[in-house]
Amino acid sequence: GQGMSTTPIRAATTPGKPAPAPSAAGEMDAVKMERIKASEKALRDTLLGAVRVVIITLSLITSYQIRLLAVERYGRVIHEFDPWFNFRATQYLVDNGWNKFFTWYDHSVWYPLGRPVGTTIYPGMQVTAASIFHVLTGWLGLDVSLNDVCVFLPAGFSILACIFTGGIAFEAAVKGRKWSAFTAGCGLMSIIPAHLMRSVAGAFDNECIAVTAMTATFYWWVRSLRDEKSWPIAFIAALSYFYMVAAWGGYTFVLNMVGVHAAAQLFVDGAKNFSWNLYKAYAVFYFTGTALAIRVPVVGWMPLQSMEQMGPVFVLVIANLYAFVHVQSKKMGEREFSIFRRRVVVYGVAGIFALLIAIVQSGKVGPLSARVRGLFVPHTRTGNPLVDSVAEHQATQGDVYFKYFHFNIFTGAVGMVMCVFHKRSPARLFVAAYFFVTMYFSSKMVRLVLLLGPACAAASAVALASLYEWIADEAMTVMEVIDPERKRAVEKAAAKAKEDGSRAARRAEKKGFSKSTKQFRIGDTPAYMAKWFRENPDARKAIAAIVFAVCFSIGTSFLNRCWMMAKGMSEPSIMMRARNRDGSIVMLDDFRESYWWLRDNTPEDSRIMAWWDYGYQINGLGNRTTVADGNTWNHEHIALLGKCLVSPELEGHHIVRHLADYVLVWTTRFAGIMGDDLAKAPHMARIAGSVYKDVHPTDFYVDEMGRPSDYMRQSLLYRLHSYSKATDVEPLEKYEEVFQSKNSMVRIWKVLEVDEESKEYVRSGANRRCDAGGWYCPGVYPEALEDVLKGKVDYQQ
Repeated sequence: GQGMSTTPIRAATTPGKPAPAPSAAGEMDAVKMERIKASEKALRDTLLGAVRVVIITLSLITSYQIRLLAVERYGRVIHEFDPWFNFRATQYLVDNGWNKFFTWYDHSVWYPLGRPVGTTIYPGMQVTAASIFHVLTGWLGLDVSLNDVCVFLPAGFSILACIFTGGIAFEAAVKGRKWSAFTAGCGLMSIIPAHLMRSVAGAFDNECIAVTAMTATFYWWVRSLRDEKSWPIAFIAALSYFYMVAAWGGYTFVLNMVGVHAAAQLFVDGAKNFSWNLYKAYAVFYFTGTALAIRVPVVGWMPLQSMEQMGPVFVLVIANLYAFVHVQSKKMGEREFSIFRRRVVVYGVAGIFALLIAIVQSGKVGPLSARVRGLFVPHTRTGNPLVDSVAEHQATQGDVYFKYFHFNIFTGAVGMVMCVFHKRSPARLFVAAYFFVTMYFSSKMVRLVLLLGPACAAASAVALASLYEWIADEAMTVMEVIDPERKRAVEKAAAKAKEDGSRAARRAEKKGFSKSTKQFRIGDTPAYMAKWFRENPDARKAIAAIVFAVCFSIGTSFLNRCWMMAKGMSEPSIMMRARNRDGSIVMLDDFRESYWWLRDNTPEDSRIMAWWDYGYQINGLGNRTTVADGNTWNHEHIALLGKCLVSPELEGHHIVRHLADYVLVWTTRFAGIMGDDLAKAPHMARIAGSVYKDVHPTDFYVDEMGRPSDYMRQSLLYRLHSYSKATDVEPLEKYEEVFQSKNSMVRIWKVLEVDEESKEYVRSGANRRCDAGGWYCPGVYPEALEDVLKGKVDYQQ
């Protein structure tokens, strides 16, 4: 242009100071930004670390406190049914020592047969409680009772379960999020109702320590797979597994879960990427764990004779095949190795099937138990009427998951998917498999919701850790949208990144790739979203704030539900609270009242007949001999008990007079609680009918209007239950009522015309058939019952 200077315009400078070079200014800005980011990261790590410590501490404290609600309301009371046997067995161990405990044949239970307690009990809990009691009283000199140790032990062990569950989440989380996952795992496990259900104070049952043993085993197992040098930690996993075996019959799940994970990891890695660390860890775990497990008397050689424990054996065989193929792959070319691998797969599968058939045909490996079969059949019944009579063996309803897990059932599923598809590792694959397997099993049996608890907490912790770390990052970089200088720097960096992207696109276009780079694909969505997030810090912060608010609201709701559930789970069932018409709270203590009446008002050699549910409490609180209890080890004996109760009075008395001096019946429906013996009568009839074919279970029922069937009305149980309460029940001829509890929840009847000859036959020990060792002395029935016993057909699983 005319009159226009061609001299370039220079930037204004401060007089006396040269203008900095553009590159130098950029470097100075970059250094400054790096320092700011480093400072923010240090502050973030410090604050987040402090928050984690606080949350972990509060979680462990809460884990203990939330389980003490029962103690605050009812005092230091043992709950439910099974815990009373466990307490009595622990007392025997403390009083008599280890040797006598394992040679204890108890003739005050399962009259007149008795029970070899030492060889039919998982002794881990008794040994744990007795050891703690001896340490507190003997070593530390504290004045505590064994009852107090047993009451508080479940709450104390819940803390350890929280720590180990947090450890599993720690191992499964990706780098940079591990401690957040540990914190979330501890926090969730401390209050999640699926764990609370078996760990409140007073619930002195096997599961209260078994969950801790299970989580410990799983933690040490995944820890042994962290790197190629960590396999020796599998020895600790095997020791934890041994404790699990000693604690609970559910040890078979732990063994199979480790086997499933090892098999899945072998399949994912393949022969080419075979891990010797996995091979060594699994071999150490299986051989050491099995060698220790067979030392538990109740287990014996079952790990090698039970079909449900054969899976891990086959995994060991498969692991050796993988190892063999991996070694050979180093010696062969690609084509030769491909042919060799196919042959190994074909021959290996054929060999495993042949081995399985040989094991089944040999008869030395028992079939799957009724409970295990029930996990795989499409219906809700196992086929065993005794197993099906237990409420916790029923199929799980859908609402149970929200009730016991709340939002974690959804975040747990998200965590499972993350573990499978994002930065997969042995620990992450374990958490995914653990969640998936327990989710399936818990759907089949409501009791197994307990197993899903730690899996859900760990999987959910993995997902929540990623979410919380992102929220923390956004919170600590909020200056990006507040400080103008920072905002300009961020915008400048985004513009530079965009320019760099444009240059790359132009270079690609010159090389002929313009069509493929401009075409949008569904798979590009995550990349586009990530790009949008990087370029829009304002939106990022807003979304993070909204997500935090939603999480806080859901978390508060979850916390409130956990405390509400804890209150409900803290009801001990052996005593309960109710409200009068004026709204005042009254304590219903009829059950203990009736057991104490037996203890104080009947001869010491009295024999008490009651449905098997109550045997442990009668024996533990009433200190009287019982006909059956909750061990349910002898199906035929419980069937005989059921036959006594569902038969007409005179027919039933023909059996009862040889077995019992008193009959105790639950009649809680007269206090407004319907789950009494009349409600259980159909189960009694089914169990009796499975052995004694003259009992027809379908004839025993109460219709929708509360009217009993003719057979029900004639039965001994109905007459004992409803005499003087229903107008259609005439006075009994062979029984005399001697006690009725304050709120009519329990009735006790004295058996008339007891056969003293049969009683003396058992009392003298003449019915005992002792082995050469002298302590194993199972009893036999009185001869007068031979005619009745001839009519039984032993139940077949």
